[in-house]
Amino acid sequence: MSFFRPKLLSVMIILLSLSILAAVGITPQVVSNSNLIEDKDILAEYDGGIITRKDIMDKISKLPPAYQGRLMTIEGQLQVLQNVATEEVFYLKAKEMGLHEGEVVLEKLNDLERSFYLQEYYRVNVSEKVVTTEKELETYYNLNLDQYFVAPNITIHYLQAEDEESALAAKEELDAGAAFAEVSDKYNQNTYSRGLKGVVRYVRLTGNIPGLGNDYELEDIIRTLEVDEEVTHGPYHTEYGWHILRVVDKIEGRQKSFLEVREDLEKKVNVQNAQKLTDEVRAQLKEKYEAVIDEELLAQVDLHNTAANEGIVYMVLVNSPHDEVIMTVQDLIIYSNNLSPQEQIYYLKGPGVEAMLEQALIQNLIYIDARDNGYDKYFKDTYDYLTISKNIIIRSAYEALVLNDLEVSDEEIEEYYEAKKESFASPANRSIQVLFFNDRKEADKVWRKFRRAHKKKNEKTMAKLVKKHSLKPDKSIYDNIYNNGIITGLMQDMDFSRRIWDNEVGYLSPVFTAANGEIVFFRTLSEVEKKYKTALEVGPQIYGEIKKNKESNTLENVSEELKVEFNMKLYPERIRLTLTPEQLFEFADNAARNRNYKDAIRFYDQIILSYQNGDDDYKASFMKAFLIAEEMGETDRALELFQEFLEKYPEGDLHDSVEYMIDTLSGNADILEFLED
Repeated sequence: MSFFRPKLLSVMIILLSLSILAAVGITPQVVSNSNLIEDKDILAEYDGGIITRKDIMDKISKLPPAYQGRLMTIEGQLQVLQNVATEEVFYLKAKEMGLHEGEVVLEKLNDLERSFYLQEYYRVNVSEKVVTTEKELETYYNLNLDQYFVAPNITIHYLQAEDEESALAAKEELDAGAAFAEVSDKYNQNTYSRGLKGVVRYVRLTGNIPGLGNDYELEDIIRTLEVDEEVTHGPYHTEYGWHILRVVDKIEGRQKSFLEVREDLEKKVNVQNAQKLTDEVRAQLKEKYEAVIDEELLAQVDLHNTAANEGIVYMVLVNSPHDEVIMTVQDLIIYSNNLSPQEQIYYLKGPGVEAMLEQALIQNLIYIDARDNGYDKYFKDTYDYLTISKNIIIRSAYEALVLNDLEVSDEEIEEYYEAKKESFASPANRSIQVLFFNDRKEADKVWRKFRRAHKKKNEKTMAKLVKKHSLKPDKSIYDNIYNNGIITGLMQDMDFSRRIWDNEVGYLSPVFTAANGEIVFFRTLSEVEKKYKTALEVGPQIYGEIKKNKESNTLENVSEELKVEFNMKLYPERIRLTLTPEQLFEFADNAARNRNYKDAIRFYDQIILSYQNGDDDYKASFMKAFLIAEEMGETDRALELFQEFLEKYPEGDLHDSVEYMIDTLSGNADILEFLED
């Protein structure tokens, strides 16, 4: 059964209902927890270690904020506990296998250590030493006033005429009182402006007029005109054509004050001062380690074609009394090869090989100086360093135990393709021609003429009828119409869709009213049949999907085996909810606003489960059902939840809203009666 359900009204209902609850002022009952929650509570134990509540909360706190709310629920904490337990047994297995001492792992750990040395050296010697004075801020502000000027914002009615005669005719009609939109439709040669009925917004006097481009002469004219919707200016002639316009709105430009932009000033001046400090550090390090670049040799280095460097590859580019500082052409080539493709392109198309060598040299000098001066004290015991180091070792075990033995055969790919062939098909789609009308009688009259031409397959006559009578003659052909209830480019309309797909190609529909209220009829022009991609085309995709499934299954099996091997014992019953109902409602609201409805429902479920006080669970139950009905469109599920709501809560201020929602979802709602009540 199809019916119209006004979403705006439904939103009004929920807002009114919740405001009633707030006005009643029900005091939420406190949910007590007999077990104290402490950071040191043990949630899992295994050979040689334990996992505490603090470990889980620390893990969650390091994740992006968007994920933290969901993982703070009971379900989320259990998920994190399982993940941490898996990481721990993989780590133990890696050490047992000696992977942490392998060449590849040690190289990765050394690279990690080096990056932390660089990071901490910069922090200590640059970031923490940057000082910006008030005078520097004021100086930057005064030298860059143009950066902090808000350009004016002007709205004009505008048309570009074909020639002077057309411009004068348009001006005459406007002066006689004709609507600008009508005159624009008749005379406007500028497609951007004509499409907006002559209204051009956001003219900022910055050198570019929206839809017109860089017409500085016209912009200077606009700059001098006052706002007056009744006064038509022009015609003006510039190199871009003939112009007629009115200035209908203008927000004057203004200079932002120093206090308004102080925060931005601090950021920019800090960057400048940090760069000065950086340059000083670079110069000091070069002097300290007596690093000298061979400029003549550097000019011969060709990183576009590394083979061309064969004769100079072992020659010294950077000389120094310190052996670690010395760099050869080969060292620079290796450094270049280790850069990302984007970084390589930046250097080779931008500042060049000189800048690349400078960067490689400075990074090396910073590493040496930081290492020799004990900068590891700043990071060796930090959470980030320890976690990343551990993850490198865990990854080595994951590769050895899960990834290395995974294979996908051609037979498996073929079997998978045959089993899921339909999912690799492009569905059939049709093209239609639609005529639009305001009046049913007019539509019926045109339809009879169109039917006669249609029977005779007279395309020329049908085209004339479209052009003469349809409200949208330029938008009559619609392609890529799938059998899914959506008329591509128009609307969602299941009845319209059925008319297209329940009949053969060539079908001419009767006149009917579409879901958006437009009076239409259409004919089906053609169909592109369903097309299957070949196994060869989708082979890489299938390979990836099979490998992913095998990887997941292998990970699960290996994880369970390792948990048994290392006597991992989890205590999920010790997980406790630390979020308040207010926090959970806020998380649910934010998730719903971001259209992440599944997470929103998780939060409502957590409230319903953990705060059964007749208030929080009451509101959460209603919100869950409402969300499923209004946003997810799952009518049957929503009906079931609303009915369960009435059974579970026989009395309450939301009952009228729930009963209305049940009637609405069932197609029996009387909107006027509800509003009167």
